[in-house]
Amino acid sequence: MKRRTALSIAAGSALSALAGFPALKAADKLVIRIATGTAPDHPENVGSRKFKDILEASSKGQIEVQVHPAGQLGSQRDFVEALRSGTLEISMVTIGFFSSYDPLLNIFELPYLFRDGPHAFRVVDGPIGKQIAERVNKKNVHVLAYWEAGLRDITNNVRPITKPDDLKGLKIRVPEQKVSIDAFKAFGANPAPLAFTELYMALKQGVFDGQENPPSNIYASKLYEAQKYLSLSGHQFLVHMFMYSGPLWDKLPADTQKLITAAAVEAGMFQRDFNDQQDIKLVASLKEAGMQVNDVDKLAFMEKAKPLYAEYAKTYGDEAKTFIEQIQAVK
Repeated sequence: MKRRTALSIAAGSALSALAGFPALKAADKLVIRIATGTAPDHPENVGSRKFKDILEASSKGQIEVQVHPAGQLGSQRDFVEALRSGTLEISMVTIGFFSSYDPLLNIFELPYLFRDGPHAFRVVDGPIGKQIAERVNKKNVHVLAYWEAGLRDITNNVRPITKPDDLKGLKIRVPEQKVSIDAFKAFGANPAPLAFTELYMALKQGVFDGQENPPSNIYASKLYEAQKYLSLSGHQFLVHMFMYSGPLWDKLPADTQKLITAAAVEAGMFQRDFNDQQDIKLVASLKEAGMQVNDVDKLAFMEKAKPLYAEYAKTYGDEAKTFIEQIQAVK
């Protein structure tokens, strides 16, 4: 049964790592590097390899795609900066992660904003998704397609979380973005941001009591080795923006742009389906790995999240309020 219901990396930044990477293998061959921070078998990389297969075939060998997983080229923050400066071709981050460059994007990761995965993709595959891409593309990147980042749950080493009060006193790692910090403050936890590439060791060393991520991240990065309890909060459904470097995109011929875009969309549909199938299986796999799994009182979490909607609408203005209303109205 699907759960999608009602809802340090090596020293030095990726910029220096990327600088030593050849941009082209040969004058007549385009080399595209994809950088991710997740384990090789994570859905991000499964989708990236599908993109590689599609694009290398459709380009008849004139384009080579190289997938660099597991933070080989740095952190997500490094990846975005490399895209914007033109020293990396492709990476993906969630819409909210990009709020460092456009704060209004925080609203797209408000807790329980999307009822489920299909609702989220009806939103981003429609007019709202086009508006998001238009905003993001002004920041020296180019959105190719929307992929799935997954439905996020809570893990910790102290106790099962069944209601927000159970989070009191727990230090929870969250992504480096305002909305995640605000959400877990609203839930009653003590949240602190950290790059995902550093999370496993931080949990093993007891720097945090817990964290929150989709089952795919928890399993692929073996976070279950450092966490005992998995609570199925499903508090955020996140969407990845699969992005090309803006400066490099503008240099590509139109026919090459079309091939890349088509491959990104096709691979994205494959990745979404793969992620769905994985989530169904991975909760059972995490149980087998020794985690204690429990459901939560989602209505109680939703109540704690409600004030954030009004706060964000006030902070980011009428446009944010309109986006929230339009998203909630999508059937």
